[in-house]
Amino acid sequence: METRLRAALQAAPELLPRGSCVVVAFSGGSDSLALLHLLRALGESWPLKLCAAHFDHGLQPESAAWAARAADLCRRIEVPCDVGRATGLTGGPAEWRAARYAFLAEARRRAGADRVALAHQRDDHVETVLLNLLRGPGFRGLAGIPARRGAFVRPLLGFAREELRGYLRASGREWARDPANRNPRYRRARVRYGLLPALAGHEPSIRRQLTELGRNAAVAEGGLEAGVRRLLSSAGYGKSAGGAQIARSLLLGYDRAARGRMLRRVARDMGFLLSRRGTRAGASFIDTAKSGHGVDIAAGLRVEREFDRIHVRRVREAPPDREFDIDGVRAGREPVRLGGRDYEVRWGALEGTERWATALPVDGIRFPIRVRGPQPGDRIRTRAGSRKVAKLLMERRVPASDRSGVPVVADADRRVLWVAGHSRTAVEPAHPGGAWFAIGFTERRHRHHDSRGT
Repeated sequence: METRLRAALQAAPELLPRGSCVVVAFSGGSDSLALLHLLRALGESWPLKLCAAHFDHGLQPESAAWAARAADLCRRIEVPCDVGRATGLTGGPAEWRAARYAFLAEARRRAGADRVALAHQRDDHVETVLLNLLRGPGFRGLAGIPARRGAFVRPLLGFAREELRGYLRASGREWARDPANRNPRYRRARVRYGLLPALAGHEPSIRRQLTELGRNAAVAEGGLEAGVRRLLSSAGYGKSAGGAQIARSLLLGYDRAARGRMLRRVARDMGFLLSRRGTRAGASFIDTAKSGHGVDIAAGLRVEREFDRIHVRRVREAPPDREFDIDGVRAGREPVRLGGRDYEVRWGALEGTERWATALPVDGIRFPIRVRGPQPGDRIRTRAGSRKVAKLLMERRVPASDRSGVPVVADADRRVLWVAGHSRTAVEPAHPGGAWFAIGFTERRHRHHDSRGT
């Protein structure tokens, strides 16, 4: 067993690099107990710095005793054990899994470890392939359990459950048995103890066939993902801190299935998993979207069209705008927030460093002046006539997502005097030589750069 594990690590050295620090996810069950002892037994032939992490879900009356036993077992073999306990878990397996993985990630951080080793083995993999087959997934689901996902690795996928238990029995080691594993309330238990044995009674090679199905699906998924990367590259795929953008005209050259797969790849790059509904909504939106519109494709993720670009963005709750009034010509300065963008506005006396600045005839405007973002129905009177501010910004190709952050200056009569960076009203002084009111904006956090100024 130890020789086989060493050979598996030599064939895939990125799983557990020699000399790395590894947190072993240790439940005390047969699989995790075998994993811990096998990794210890590798010794100098594959040196690893080992520690363990046990998560008590708090769902069984005996769980605290199991946690104490797991910690004691680790202590006896001189492996440090980080024990965590959940409180208030009321959901099902998905919630328990999320809590467990969050604990393991934190245990890895505390230990300064390179990897978290999970004890999933070949039978778990076969069950996962079958469970996903029943759900009707694509190749990704049929591929089953991956050997590695980020820092989480599974070195035992080449071993069967009974092999691992035989290894423990041969050395006289006992493992904890969780009765919940046989509870028919859970789909995996029904598959493990009901469906799979029944299928094996009719087709003895079913486990081998499902293993082969998973392997072929993984190969197919890898090929499709490589193709998607190439398609995205040809479509001008570009990533930024807040999201990604793709050329819509090139996306329309592919069918919806290909566009859906590209969206799923972009979403995964951003840390999101798309449902089928979200994928369909995004792929359909690319077909029919108007510039300035968008659709949510997952909680916290949105697809938007801006002219000839498709943007995939994280959705964050924007802080509220901070608007204010200027009561007169006396010089001053004030911070302002518009559409999630922060500015400092100065008036009366400027420093010459403002990003946008203009001057207005004092006798041609009525105070107080309001500094705010664009509002529905806003119009500005230019030398060419009255224009809608929304249309002005669209013609200036300001993305719809950025328009709420464009400063607008309006007077007490609600006349738009200035759209900063774009257009000033055609207001003239009533008397030659009259006073002028200067106003300017400096952006504190540059989210969108536009060199045009007025």
